[in-house]
Amino acid sequence: MLEDLDALSRRIQKVVQLAQGLQAERQTLRARIHQLETECQMLKTQQAQERDAFSQMSQRAAQHDHELQAVRAETEQARSALETRVRDQQQHADALQRRLDATQEDYGRLSAVAVDAQKQIELILERLPGAEV
Repeated sequence: MLEDLDALSRRIQKVVQLAQGLQAERQTLRARIHQLETECQMLKTQQAQERDAFSQMSQRAAQHDHELQAVRAETEQARSALETRVRDQQQHADALQRRLDATQEDYGRLSAVAVDAQKQIELILERLPGAEV
C-alpha cells in the first residue's frame, strides 16, 4: 500500500507539475495575447492615421489638379490673346510696309520728275535772252 501511495504521490506531483506548467503556459499565452491586442490596436491607430493622411493627400491632389486646370485655361486664353495680337500687329506691319513701299515709289517718281523739271528749267533759263551760255 505504501508503494501505491508513493506511486499516487508521484502521479500527483506530475499532475501538479503539469498544472504548474499549464499555468505558466497560460500566463505566457495571456501575455502574448495582451501584446498582440496592443499591437493590433497600434496598427488600427496607424491605419486610421494613414487613411486620414491619404484622404488629405487625395484632397490636395484634387485641389492641385483643379488649380492646374485653371492655370492651363488661363494660359490658353493668354496664348490665344497673344496670337491674335501678333496677327493684328503683323497685319498692321504689313500695311505699314505697303504704305512705305508706295511712298518710296512715289518718292522715286517725284525725284525723277523733279530732276526732269530741273533740267527743263535749266534749258528754259539758257534760252532766255541775256543768259550766260
